[in-house]
Amino acid sequence: MTLEASDEARLIAWIERRADLSLEEIRRSIRQPSVSQTGEGIAEMAQWTRAYLQELGAQARLVPGRHAPIVEGELIADPQAPTLLLYDLYDVQPAAGQAGWNVEPFAAEIVPEANGRQRLVGRGTFNSKGPLFGTLAVLKAFREAGIQPPVNVRFLIEGEEEIGSPSLPGYIDENRDTLTRCDAAFIPYFGTTGAGHTILRLGFKGLVLLEFKVTGGAWGGPVAGDLHALHGALVASPSWQLVQALATLVDRQERIVVDGLDAVTPHPTELEQRLIDTVAKVHDFEAYRAEIRGARLKSDAPPRDLLTELMFSCTLNIDALKAGKVEEGHDPATIIPRTASAYADLRVLPRMDPNVVVSLIRQHLDRRGFEHVEIIVRSAYPASSSAADEPVVRALAEACRDHGADLRIYPLHAGAAPMYLFSQVLGLPYAFGGIGHGAGSHGPNEYIMVDDIVSFMKSVATFFYRFSRYQRDKRC
Repeated sequence: MTLEASDEARLIAWIERRADLSLEEIRRSIRQPSVSQTGEGIAEMAQWTRAYLQELGAQARLVPGRHAPIVEGELIADPQAPTLLLYDLYDVQPAAGQAGWNVEPFAAEIVPEANGRQRLVGRGTFNSKGPLFGTLAVLKAFREAGIQPPVNVRFLIEGEEEIGSPSLPGYIDENRDTLTRCDAAFIPYFGTTGAGHTILRLGFKGLVLLEFKVTGGAWGGPVAGDLHALHGALVASPSWQLVQALATLVDRQERIVVDGLDAVTPHPTELEQRLIDTVAKVHDFEAYRAEIRGARLKSDAPPRDLLTELMFSCTLNIDALKAGKVEEGHDPATIIPRTASAYADLRVLPRMDPNVVVSLIRQHLDRRGFEHVEIIVRSAYPASSSAADEPVVRALAEACRDHGADLRIYPLHAGAAPMYLFSQVLGLPYAFGGIGHGAGSHGPNEYIMVDDIVSFMKSVATFFYRFSRYQRDKRC
């Protein structure tokens, strides 16, 4: 047995030994609210995250952000070793007023299942405090066991991801020289589905947060405040104008039908098509439907078509509609509201410019007489991807397989994350994933499986060793 293999085996044993402690550390992180939309607990969570980094031997600092601090730092094991940029988030979505919770959202309760397994339930458990503090617990295990990590780690942990990461681009730009000295980035994740398949995704869609807004003015509608509904026969309604404008953007299946969009939408590459073909043979869409708690899918098309639609189509989702006012226990007033707004998220593909898509939407509405529908871009970033043969991707894939994962590699995540900052801005390949099941992100009863925490940590430990080896080979 080589010295590296011996160290890895000792570390795996130490991870098993500290299983209860790792669970409690994750539970403690969940019990500290950190809601970026309201600011609840953000400062306390940032301080606690920095303190945790310091406990595992890292230099750590708080860098002020627009709404929340960024926790940065470094853990240098060997100046000659490869360096990973560990990116994650400590903020969460709101839980207050969200119906359907069976436990208190920030109590971090352990809930038994009928099959004898246990869920750790709470806001942020799956997205993303479980993966974050599970990974940090691996680094703490190195210190506790007296084993030198095979990699150096640069930490970038933000508290604004759930509100569009407004401070992250500026931070990346200001620290470009330091960050480009990293060899790759890693985003840990509980990537095992409820059916037991572990998915490694090579990229993310880009995200544009939009507001469509109609206000009464020279075009028509009320101009001095809300208007009595009796005037509706003669005075235009901003609400109806908004609804009619939005309806032109999609078809009955809610697919985007914006003029000119097809011309700028890339088709999957030959490699991406091969990956789709491979996973389509085994992808269970009924299990997918059950896991996301959907009554039915919009289409009964073959799995390959559904996977292509999921990963390689742009989507425009209405997140919220606002017009008039409804008070609980009372009917709304019979008025024509002066303003009406729709908050939407637009998801775009790799090799697409989000600004071009927004421009096409503007032109589409203008052609149909909706010049008075204002489009406000709240935030935007492009899609990103990594190659399957990058050392960081190979290392994560092999680490998952080494620990028993039924691994499936998908070319793109239907979700969005600002990983373009690593792949395009910094020029760093990245890997996203890990062993372990969780679900319910942003919804009630968000959870991870308790007995998957140690499996996840083991896969991360092995990943560190594999990445160090493959990155050194690449240098040679």
